[in-house]
Amino acid sequence: MTLKEQIQKDFITAMKNKDESTKSALSGLKSKITEAEKVNGSELSDSDILKLINKGIKQREESIRLFIEGSRPELAVKESEERIVLMNYLPVQMTDEEIETAVREIIVGLPTMTNANALSGKTMGEFNKKYQGMADSKRVSEIIKKVVS
Repeated sequence: MTLKEQIQKDFITAMKNKDESTKSALSGLKSKITEAEKVNGSELSDSDILKLINKGIKQREESIRLFIEGSRPELAVKESEERIVLMNYLPVQMTDEEIETAVREIIVGLPTMTNANALSGKTMGEFNKKYQGMADSKRVSEIIKKVVS
């Protein structure tokens, strides 16, 4: 079953169970998938859908932060519930140790570079190809900087 099919199945289940936060999160995700498919002209791969899920999670994290700052905890709770729903579609997240090991392996496989920024960029690109959705990119970037320096 593709990720898109699983999302559709879970959306129907959420509607039947009157699970508003799941229904809302998946409805938004489904619309983003449809929109991206219209732009692409073809169905999205699971990899592309994972990118949309990650983007949705990041948007909700930002909303949560803004709602807390704006003294709107009820809206922050709603966004947090939707964030959790979306996170269920991500692969198991890597630990910092696993990320660091993967980063070191990638760096060994890359051509020698004297520019730390270029090395960091290449490493990040390779990590994203190999371990897409398995780690927060901000965390990976921090670990790459630590390893490269």
